[in-house]
Amino acid sequence: MKTCSFINFFWLIACAFCLVSCDEESDLISGPTTSSTMISGVARSADGMPLAGVKVSLDYKESAWLGQQTTRHKAEGMTDNEGNYRLYFELRDDELRDNGNDASVARSFYLTFDLSSLPEDKYIMPKDIKSDNNGQKLYFYYYNSHFERGKYYIHNLYVPRKRWIDITVVNDGKIDANDKFVVSNLIKYGGDQQPFNSYYRDGRVMMDCPVTMTSDREQTFRVPCALNDSNSIYIGCMKGGVGSYDAVTPVKKIFVTESEPQSIRFEIGAAE
Repeated sequence: MKTCSFINFFWLIACAFCLVSCDEESDLISGPTTSSTMISGVARSADGMPLAGVKVSLDYKESAWLGQQTTRHKAEGMTDNEGNYRLYFELRDDELRDNGNDASVARSFYLTFDLSSLPEDKYIMPKDIKSDNNGQKLYFYYYNSHFERGKYYIHNLYVPRKRWIDITVVNDGKIDANDKFVVSNLIKYGGDQQPFNSYYRDGRVMMDCPVTMTSDREQTFRVPCALNDSNSIYIGCMKGGVGSYDAVTPVKKIFVTESEPQSIRFEIGAAE
């Protein structure tokens, strides 16, 4: 009897998923019209260095609870040698619809920058920002009400170059085996708007690098930093491995160049 109940429950769930259908459409246009909406901008690194060959795309996504899932490919492009890009697209009536109080339907646009053309060893990549970012794409979320027909919008991209720095941590030797530690670094990243696949604080992206602390008096870790830009670095601890990371050292604001600093030193616990 229990087996039959489990099987019936399994099929109920399976049927519910079958009710959700996915649909992809191409709304790409060959050129602008009088009603076209346009997004343009420049992709750059520190000191205004252009990022050429970065693929840029815009998708419209609409989803309803246990209903139709729609993706429309609105525009595609690529940054030129100066880092400039330009996208044209036509807005449909349903893409501009106001949901009102209906929370069961979500309508939004995603502006995507594919960073796979950039060398991972030279640039801060999405997976450097968050370890669960397996791809090399940055997604920027816009509500559907953000855009209007025939309007012009600007979205610039900023991706700093990378330099690895040695972080030395000195502690009092009283490290709890259940505690978790990170080297946290607040940097400028993304440009005009924060990436959807990141988390940020005070208008800057938080880059957390998990490290394993032991009872050794002194340990050294290598972490990525933004080259030719400001980095705000500190050590964070999650007590007992539960909750959130809290700073256990003061924040050190470091401007990283090609040669300086060679290393940064932090002290926690009784070692302070």
